[in-house]
Amino acid sequence: MARNYSDLTLKQLFLTSGHYCAFPGCVSAIVDFTGDEPVVLGNIAHIEGSSDVGPRPNPTLSAAERDNYANLVLLCAHHHSLVDKNHADYPVETLKEWKQSAEKATIDKLSVGATHVSFAELEIVCKAFADGDIDLASTPMVAIPPQTKMDTNALTDAIRPTMTIGLAQAPQVADYIRRQAQLSSKFPERLRAGFVHEYERLRANGITGDSLFLSLISFGTNCAASPQTDSARLFTIRAAAAAVLCHLFEVCDVFEVPA
Repeated sequence: MARNYSDLTLKQLFLTSGHYCAFPGCVSAIVDFTGDEPVVLGNIAHIEGSSDVGPRPNPTLSAAERDNYANLVLLCAHHHSLVDKNHADYPVETLKEWKQSAEKATIDKLSVGATHVSFAELEIVCKAFADGDIDLASTPMVAIPPQTKMDTNALTDAIRPTMTIGLAQAPQVADYIRRQAQLSSKFPERLRAGFVHEYERLRANGITGDSLFLSLISFGTNCAASPQTDSARLFTIRAAAAAVLCHLFEVCDVFEVPA
């Protein structure tokens, strides 16, 4: 049966997996970052069967439900084959528990990464966006309650853990931007322009809501990371990218402002 994964589903899967196989104790990376471009090594596994004939079939599910985020988990090729060929030993509830554990581990790693965010990480993320010559005047920097703005921009509870971690680090971002502005008065404008340029490019390609939020964090992370960046450092850089985006989100420099 043909599979149809949405752009948002794929982003959520890879980001919440932490880029590792969800099988307990497996240390196999599902994405390799050592080359010029990331290479996907893992498989998208269905928790309940992708068809009515299994493994782990559930004929009551629609095609959309089968290919939805809630029914998918990322595994390395070895463990994907193992759980599907021995599905009696790996029932639905077991795979759901693996997925929940992988999601929690990823948030825990991001939280740990956030505690290591320093001006060095903020610098490489911010400069990745503020590297252009386009100036864009900043907004009045008036904070709006995050939930109000989340509702306006169709952001759901799926991104709330990342938003919470990012907002906790937002004051450090504001301090960094103030210091940089003392050295270069145009820095805040260039930073906002870089984020807004990518934001508008993504929206022009039909990306909205949670997918847009996650895409901006991934863009900041990918710009700041290098093929030599190890996994622990990658989480710190991702936390820095989330912090910068959440600061701009909070002061309405990016995303739509409530009417």
